[in-house]
Amino acid sequence: MNMQTGLFQQQSIKLVMTKELTQAITLLQYSSLDLTKFLEEQTLENPLIDVKRSDFDRPKKMKVTKDTYTNPIDYIGKKETTLYEHLLTQLSYMKINNKKKRMGEYIIQLLDSNGYLYFPTEEIARDLNTDTETIENAIRIVQSLDPIGVGARSLQECILLQLKALPNRNSLAEIIIQDHFERFAEKSWKEIAKDLNVKLFDIQQVFDFIQTLKPRPGAAFHGGEAHYIVPDFDILVEDGVVTMKMQDSYLPKVSLNIQYYQHFLEEKDSKTKSYLQEKVDQCQWIMRSLEQRKMTLQNVMSEIINRQMDFFIKGPAHLKPLIMSDVADALDIHESTVSRAVKDKFVQTPFGIYEMKYFFSRNIQTTGETDTSSTQVKNVMKQMIEVENKEKPLSDQEIVSILEEEHGILVSRRTIAKYRDQLNIPSSTKRKRYSR
Repeated sequence: MNMQTGLFQQQSIKLVMTKELTQAITLLQYSSLDLTKFLEEQTLENPLIDVKRSDFDRPKKMKVTKDTYTNPIDYIGKKETTLYEHLLTQLSYMKINNKKKRMGEYIIQLLDSNGYLYFPTEEIARDLNTDTETIENAIRIVQSLDPIGVGARSLQECILLQLKALPNRNSLAEIIIQDHFERFAEKSWKEIAKDLNVKLFDIQQVFDFIQTLKPRPGAAFHGGEAHYIVPDFDILVEDGVVTMKMQDSYLPKVSLNIQYYQHFLEEKDSKTKSYLQEKVDQCQWIMRSLEQRKMTLQNVMSEIINRQMDFFIKGPAHLKPLIMSDVADALDIHESTVSRAVKDKFVQTPFGIYEMKYFFSRNIQTTGETDTSSTQVKNVMKQMIEVENKEKPLSDQEIVSILEEEHGILVSRRTIAKYRDQLNIPSSTKRKRYSR
């Protein structure tokens, strides 16, 4: 074997993603809000990029009358109180010594956003240089605060704290949660009924009541700001004719800052001119990428309308099977381009706002001449479960049979189970309800 070292020439061809191409691909999959944020960031890096904000968010001037006047105080921003602030405020008013208050403050800082305490008592005792019994007493102080359930170490303890705080305590519910929590959650209710000598209906009543409690007591304090959906397309239907309008008027308009450009042209320094040309090229590339993004989105949406015409005219019940490769082949683009184009994009239709991904679904075979979509199967299955007899809920196999006999849809039991999981619908045993 020849093991000599040396310099050799070798030719090879490989695909290299340039920075500009990577940026164009990224812009395509940006939502409207992400795109606006990206453009604002670019203006900080490139002084030649001129971004003109739209008038979409600017309130129009209007004449103020007696009927239209509003108090300016109504527009003062509301300060949201966090869970930790809420708990610390209550703790500060409690008549306990400073040592217990400091322990309570430390424990409150260890709570997660839902109000749970996942740190072991021994670890907290070690951190505060005290014994576990003292820490347990401090935890009980935190658990006495509002909202009831904070400071719990588990879901079981959280529910139990809320049950014990009720003015009219439910002894059966407390016993079930205290001693039979796992079997109760798994709906092994016959065993519990036998052990406690109660009826299944009584356990059903406890279950219904538990549903009214708060499994995440701190969730109300981290709602965050509301995020509104701005449709990328507006679909109008008039006399059976479907028209599409791209809603891009609210997006910032990008252009080259001519004033800056002409000012820099007067510079004779070579480094300045090189920098200037680089920023001009970057600005022009962004402008071309935005135009290409707009064209791609319009082409993809237009093809979706052509293939889902019945949906836009007749409604969601007429959604047809469609996969991304079909649209990609029709437009002579790659399937990944279609996937990026529909990501985080929304469409305003006569039947509501839908994500662009909604119009793509797998083909499901039927006994008729035309097949149906997986989305349609899910809708039919959901309607069946909503009207089923809750005392004798439909099994997956029974759903398969009804779909074939009444709707001509051919699916397997495994497919039904998968669709149930996607729709967050429990199995028939967990949907079962008991009467007197």
